[in-house]
Amino acid sequence: MRIFVCVCCALFILSGPAHALKKNDIRNIIKQQYPGARITEVERETYRGRDIWEVDFRHQGKKLEAIIDLQGEIIKTQDDD
Repeated sequence: MRIFVCVCCALFILSGPAHALKKNDIRNIIKQQYPGARITEVERETYRGRDIWEVDFRHQGKKLEAIIDLQGEIIKTQDDD
């Protein structure tokens, strides 16, 4: 029984959240919200204790930074000077 529980826990940890998005998904979210955006960097980070995606991009002459949660919701967008 103990081995079964360990195997199940390992599979859960290794598989990660089923709904976690990949870099390409994050790029598409930014391009949908900011048509014509030029994405310069996409990184996994932690924001206020939550795992997030941080995206640096240019849109209409501005340098911006977006914070996107693992479900694809844009939490915050701000100027990135």
